[in-house]
Amino acid sequence: MRTLWGIAAALAAAAVIGAAAQTPPAAATPPAATPPAAAPPAAQPPQRGPVSSALNYVPGVGDLMHLLVQPRHEKLGLAFEEKNWPLAAYAFKELQQALGTVGKVQPKWRNLTVPEMIESMTGEAMRDLDEAIQAKNAKQFAQAYEDLTGGCNSCHTALNHGFIVIKTPEASAFPNQEFKAP
Repeated sequence: MRTLWGIAAALAAAAVIGAAAQTPPAAATPPAATPPAAAPPAAQPPQRGPVSSALNYVPGVGDLMHLLVQPRHEKLGLAFEEKNWPLAAYAFKELQQALGTVGKVQPKWRNLTVPEMIESMTGEAMRDLDEAIQAKNAKQFAQAYEDLTGGCNSCHTALNHGFIVIKTPEASAFPNQEFKAP
């Protein structure tokens, strides 16, 4: 436990130091005898999104799929297996947001428009999932989830990544989360 707190403290300190390093020093007032120098350009606020870090790291589509989309797909499937409709609704919204984030952070991939690819491969299944969750219709959900998973795999195949096969989860990768309804 001490190690986790130590890591958290180190990360917080690094964030503070990093923010201070990005803050430009205040301009000094020139002496009255010296003509005023041209003002430096106004400091730009820190950028958000693809260039928000000091390293200018932009996560790739694969990073985003692995870190954002795949866990939410899994959690949605696990919530359904337990017929936990409130959690399924939450996981569905999180999955929608994750797919939207992928399209915003990486709008183009190999000259293809990512949001359009996502919509064409998963849009109908996502709409069917939303409807199934609202109706608490297990049969419709199961079909829509299968269609969504198939859409993911069709996209991978179309992009020559057919070796990435998504499937319905058989077990949870989240041992610290309960998927049964309370």
